[in-house]
Amino acid sequence: MILRDLIIEGQNILKDSGIEDYENDTRILAMFAFGISYTDMFMKMTEEMNEEDSEFFMDCISLRSEHMPCQYITGSQSFMGYDFITEEGVLVPRQETELLVEKALDLTEGIKECKALDMCTGSGCIGISYALKRRETGHKNDTVHLADISEDAIYVAEKNKYKHNVDCSIIKSDLFGNIRDKYDIIMSNPPYIKTSDIDDIMEEVRDFEPRIALDGDTDGLMFYRRLADEAKDYLYKGGILIMEIGFDQYEDVRDMLIENNFNDISLIKDYAGLDRIVVAYATEHDY
Repeated sequence: MILRDLIIEGQNILKDSGIEDYENDTRILAMFAFGISYTDMFMKMTEEMNEEDSEFFMDCISLRSEHMPCQYITGSQSFMGYDFITEEGVLVPRQETELLVEKALDLTEGIKECKALDMCTGSGCIGISYALKRRETGHKNDTVHLADISEDAIYVAEKNKYKHNVDCSIIKSDLFGNIRDKYDIIMSNPPYIKTSDIDDIMEEVRDFEPRIALDGDTDGLMFYRRLADEAKDYLYKGGILIMEIGFDQYEDVRDMLIENNFNDISLIKDYAGLDRIVVAYATEHDY
């Protein structure tokens, strides 16, 4: 069968399965299955594809029709311009989370040798891309640590660490339970969906992405309470806590930070105009 017919068949299957972006997803899976670029795909539309690759492509389409995310099928996702390994058991990196890394880079631009912690690291995309961007701008002596409680996350973060040749430590820890250092900046995209809301989110997330990376307890704020309470003990004076939040959580998170003596608390909206990032500075206190 020629490539065009395979793509049309794939699109029809995904459309009938309720996949919203069925055209783009079919192209992504075609490029993956046939090992071709976006340009090659259009140049090869009338070429006959070999049977083995065609069967693999249709297997990928079948998985996507069951609402498995493309990123788990292809095993990769772009984040901050880098390709990250993605596997079931870790959250798929989101484009909106890039804003957290961009802001963290801006805030620490003047720190020559920065100590940074990526808490709830998942695939490692935040901490590793932060380290890579810093290295590209000449900061070669930073200390970057990644932490997560999930064995799956630790495994995938390690793979991404070696893929990108980043010198960082990966720590298995229930938040700060196994953290021993202090940092200039702590970055975190913790679970923040209310337990009761998880069953109502899109199938790709609900049925395939790890619940441990989504569930923020009854009100979605459990991890922010702990971060606000504990992070100050792991930040240098004037250190920065930067976190991704849900679109309706800023007021609650700000109150928690105020209660724990953080200063200069600010909100950054994403490109859709939604509340997305909170930044706060640690005050001086007795360690």
